Amino acid sequence: MPTVQFLIYISVFCIGTWGLIVGGLEQFSKEIFLGMIAPLIVGIISILVLSEKYKKNPGNVTNVLIQSFVGKMIFYALYFIYIFTFYTFNPLPFVISFVSYFVTLHICEALFLRSIFN
Repeated sequence: MPTVQFLIYISVFCIGTWGLIVGGLEQFSKEIFLGMIAPLIVGIISILVLSEKYKKNPGNVTNVLIQSFVGKMIFYALYFIYIFTFYTFNPLPFVISFVSYFVTLHICEALFLRSIFN
């Protein structure tokens, strides 16, 4: 599956599920959105970088994955600090949303990696 098409699918999935969930839980729309948007943006960037690095040098993908992991952990730590410092909202829906999208998008990233290596 081409990279752009895959990115469109995961974007539509995330925004669609956010819309469906918010339809029943309108009071938590901001929390759920903030829990969804960071993993989505980081996942998109990660897939684009991995795809480009794989095209240039497939043997370099492991190094990119390690650098990506470190970068993601630093970004997510700063994101959590920022969110919990400057926003006043219910943290439980945010954390549930973040963890759900984080895990789902990492599974999608793993499936994408498997598809480009096959």
